[in-house]
Amino acid sequence: MKKFYLICFAAIFGFIGSTLAQTHTAIFSGNWSDNSIWGPSGPPPNNCNNCTITINDGVDVSIDISFTMLGNSRLLIGSNGAFASSLTIPATSATSISAGHNIILSNGSGGNPTIKIISSLSSLRLTRGPGTTAIYDGVFSRNLPDQVYFKFVGLKPSLIAANGINIASNTPTIYGTSLPNAANPAPFIINSDGTLPVVLTGFNAVLNNLVVDLSWTTSAEINSDHFGIERSINASNWQTIGTVEASGFSSIAVNYSYVDKSPSDNANYYRLKIVDRDGKYKYSPIKVVNGKLTKGLNVFPNPANNFVNVTLGSDMGIGTTIRLINQFGQVLQEKKLSHAAGSTISLPVHNYPQGNYILQVTDEDGSRQTRKLLISR
Repeated sequence: MKKFYLICFAAIFGFIGSTLAQTHTAIFSGNWSDNSIWGPSGPPPNNCNNCTITINDGVDVSIDISFTMLGNSRLLIGSNGAFASSLTIPATSATSISAGHNIILSNGSGGNPTIKIISSLSSLRLTRGPGTTAIYDGVFSRNLPDQVYFKFVGLKPSLIAANGINIASNTPTIYGTSLPNAANPAPFIINSDGTLPVVLTGFNAVLNNLVVDLSWTTSAEINSDHFGIERSINASNWQTIGTVEASGFSSIAVNYSYVDKSPSDNANYYRLKIVDRDGKYKYSPIKVVNGKLTKGLNVFPNPANNFVNVTLGSDMGIGTTIRLINQFGQVLQEKKLSHAAGSTISLPVHNYPQGNYILQVTDEDGSRQTRKLLISR
């Protein structure tokens, strides 16, 4: 029995320890690989997943290994910004990514790892001594599935092949060797999408009657200018159909929306062109919406008294939801149906007061149609 309790205690303690190990704080200056510079939680493990790593105010850390951040891990250079803190990348003459001094932001496990420079007193810099090449040193992103290493802090080259050895592009890096700088003032966020300090956490496109509602959210923005909304009917040739001004600087969630009032009757492909104030840009993931409305949707009688019938079109999907909504947006009735194409559904309305209502039909792909309904006595 004692052994059983000891095993349970060890399991619980191990679980708590693994939870606490997600937060790591450098409290003394020194090399990253030196365990003595880290607080009670110890040094962050390589391939750190969903970790929060903080370099305290007044602390200077040199990265002397190749370190990978996964998931939604965060590296904060500085805590409150009251004193100078820094992360230094000493350049080497390494012959591969794995042997260099670097931080790799990888989206291989999902999420979007980030590095944030807290204030103008904080800094991230690469230093180069005699005989060093700095080819494999700096801050990289590794975006799957192509797995190319994209360097955006450090000296050129800017692209390393998936094997971590071959140079794919010998152009200069985006941000150079020192941040913050005049073009990129603190607070400054670097994320695994590579080139722009904008963290996109959601992008959706839904057919709503004759229009397509697009919405997206950012969790952080630095120096952002605008979003271009681009549409294609073949995912190859794109046209800009609108623009939305960005907030510019934000460390909280910001919601955006745009309505495409003239989608194609067939497939519509949408993407966002995220542009910063320096003219640099990147693209969002692509969303696809079928612009064809459900055939034959009919609501009768209208006006209604005791009941209303909803006849569904022949091309409805496997899952369909019908909602009756009042003028205040409250859902009064909801019916979830399977294989309902071509059927007629009756809804009782005798208990509702006279007035205007909405019948909303949502298909399994999220497309919606609405009809106005008058209940008359």
